[in-house]
Amino acid sequence: MTELNCPYCNFDEYDVLAKNDFGVVLPEPHSLSKGHSVIVPLRHVSSFFDVTDKERKSLMSLLEQARNELNLKYQPTGFHIGFNDGHVFGEETAHVHIHIIPRYDNQKLALDSRWGFEN
Repeated sequence: MTELNCPYCNFDEYDVLAKNDFGVVLPEPHSLSKGHSVIVPLRHVSSFFDVTDKERKSLMSLLEQARNELNLKYQPTGFHIGFNDGHVFGEETAHVHIHIIPRYDNQKLALDSRWGFEN
């Protein structure tokens, strides 16, 4: 099931970094660091707690695949991984997505309003 105005339901196939039967890895359009990506279930679902076991396992598999690819491509020092669940911080979409944000030495992570921080 897709939602007409949902950017995570209506992604461009050319943007896909990785994909499996239940999810996709996409570049984050409002990146907080080089390589910032999101892992998204293909089914429009608003809460991580509403995904099926198969979807959850596939999302975790894609998260690991994204980490491996980002390590090869950018060699970050580490990662910030997280997501918001529910309508918090003025979230623009009700489609659950997991952020994987590469972290680099001597680069502060400036979290923004998506994470409840004001700049």
